[in-house]
Amino acid sequence: MQTGAADALAVVHEHILVCTDCPLHLKRIQAVPGTGPAGARIMAVGEGPGETEDRVGRPFVGAAGNVLTTLLESIGLRRDDIYITNVVKCRPPGNRDPEPAEMEACSHFLDAQIEIIRPDVILILGRHALARLLPGAGGISGLHGRKVVRGDRLYVPLYHPAAALYQGSLMRTLEDDMLKVRGYLDEAEARRRQPVQAAPPVAHAQPDVTTSHSPAPPSAFPGHAEPLLSLVAPEPGEPVPRLGPPDPIEPPTPPEPPSRDQLSLF
Repeated sequence: MQTGAADALAVVHEHILVCTDCPLHLKRIQAVPGTGPAGARIMAVGEGPGETEDRVGRPFVGAAGNVLTTLLESIGLRRDDIYITNVVKCRPPGNRDPEPAEMEACSHFLDAQIEIIRPDVILILGRHALARLLPGAGGISGLHGRKVVRGDRLYVPLYHPAAALYQGSLMRTLEDDMLKVRGYLDEAEARRRQPVQAAPPVAHAQPDVTTSHSPAPPSAFPGHAEPLLSLVAPEPGEPVPRLGPPDPIEPPTPPEPPSRDQLSLF
């Protein structure tokens, strides 16, 4: 399973590197897909690459990246333990805020990354990432450090690490919020260790050839992320689902009527 997730993530990265879906590609040095293991328990999502990231090709490698590394280490995590990416994968000129159309053009990449990695906790770094991942949830000043559950996803909004470079008092706020993140991770680990109850046996009914077949259920992936994920072959030995109905069963051929010669024997 891990190999399949890593392969799927590599496919997404390849598409990001050659993407020309919005004007940001015109002035980039290179796209910045993201870094980290495909099986990461924690994922951090910022707003976009800066000047250093654009040159190096990795997210959060500048001054804000140093702050992020310090925060992670303060709760016993290494930078290599988490997957780090951004809402937009190319640097906005002059480090300006990403525009809504630019975030929308990159949205299918981020959705695919989240679906492949399936982290226990997603750290939302800053207001632009918050607006993209939790639209309508509220502002960063009211949500920072709190866990927000949407569907089967657990998000924790945080101030962007760069904010602590300009307002020193926010560093203490970030440190306190990261302690809460540690607690959320411990809760997720405890849930993982809970024994899984076996499902009750399912009775297998005899097939009924007169029953119409229901349409296949919709994909679990968002519609715009599915084309990227479908490029990855299934695991060896994994059954390939059949979406269409089975071949019709032909009725048995009735016996031929007796011939005149056969009737004359009686």
